[in-house]
Amino acid sequence: MTQTPQEPLDVQRVLMDRAKRLAEQDQVAHERPILPRLMGLALALVVVVVVLFAFDRFLASMQRFLALPITDPEPSVTEPLPAYVVPASPEPESTPEPAKE
Repeated sequence: MTQTPQEPLDVQRVLMDRAKRLAEQDQVAHERPILPRLMGLALALVVVVVVLFAFDRFLASMQRFLALPITDPEPSVTEPLPAYVVPASPEPESTPEPAKE
């Protein structure tokens, strides 16, 4: 039975036909472009190499730091300086005796 312009479209039938076409298209393998895949692979390899190089440099610097000899720092002053110096108490001066009248 052919549809005439006056007959309404069966929406459910149209949706089912569309789903069937899309399901058939999903089964067909599409070839992906090779250039973006190769560029992505190259970029991923560059990122991995950079991260590994940075990690290697970090470990090398830590090994050099840990290999430094441990020495006590030499004091810059031979005599220890007190943190606070208590001023000497002033000696009581001899007070002049009051004048006798």
